[in-house]
Amino acid sequence: MSQQQYIFVCTNPGNEILLKEEIKIFYPELVLSFSKKGFVTFKNTGVAYDLKTISQLQLTFATRSGIFYGKSTPENIVNDVKASGLDSENFMIHSFSIGCESEFDAQEAFGREVNGYSAEGKTVIDLIALGPNEIWFGAHSVANGCTRYPNSVVEVNVAENAPSKGYLKLAQIIKLYAIKLYKGDLWLDFGCAPGGASQLLLDEGCKVVGIDPAKLDPEVANHKNFTHMKRSVQDLSHEDLPEEVRWIHADININPKQSIKEVLRLAKKYNRTLKGIIFTVPVVKMEYIENLESFEDQFYDWGFHNIISRQVPSHKKEYVIIATR
Repeated sequence: MSQQQYIFVCTNPGNEILLKEEIKIFYPELVLSFSKKGFVTFKNTGVAYDLKTISQLQLTFATRSGIFYGKSTPENIVNDVKASGLDSENFMIHSFSIGCESEFDAQEAFGREVNGYSAEGKTVIDLIALGPNEIWFGAHSVANGCTRYPNSVVEVNVAENAPSKGYLKLAQIIKLYAIKLYKGDLWLDFGCAPGGASQLLLDEGCKVVGIDPAKLDPEVANHKNFTHMKRSVQDLSHEDLPEEVRWIHADININPKQSIKEVLRLAKKYNRTLKGIIFTVPVVKMEYIENLESFEDQFYDWGFHNIISRQVPSHKKEYVIIATR
């Protein structure tokens, strides 16, 4: 690797502008170098990262980020990785494509298993195919907040009759961040209509109180473990809500500055029982990117000590805050 360090970042295709704005605000030492749909590199003009400290690069709009080592071809990638100093025999290998249909057979090329679940503390070599003869490679370390699957892509089962994309979004969040669902746990689902996220929770045996003035899918509305409160979050008080709530899910189509405040106001009722909040933030204004840290700070101020802000693959102009105790 040359003296000048470069950083690679993968993002949801179409969200490059959100990623670049986040970098500009929070990591100004990273200067744009190369950009393609779903993949961006930056020149690091600040303190260089190593394979341990790269985990400190916490980017909300990144599905994967790490130290960039070089560009290669399917024929030369094994030798180029070795020449870069990366330990392809002992490090994990994740291989994936962005924006192209070609599939590079990394398992055959390296003669070992690839794309395994990466545990915390592991170093992972990332092989990113951007074309049939174009493999960019780098490495990242796995720490808290870093997903364990290649480019954060996971396979989840989505019910054929799921009433909305909310089912897929929540399913990906749960799997990527290892959120355990227990049968009988009571969830509040703010902004539940038409019922996608609620249906997932019901399918997993949870009980759900859905809060939304809009109409719900009949299968969700009539489920024995579902209760519909046709109210807006702003109109609710502690007395309106059930006892012993374990989790809160919120995907509310109002200004996040207001919706975060309202949800946390109501969450205070469950100081002794609440495990966490899964809160979707719509990025309808670029200024909301400047608020990434201030939004998190509101959850810290209310007693949550582990907070992650990330996009999952099904997100468009939005991201999720996962706050747990």
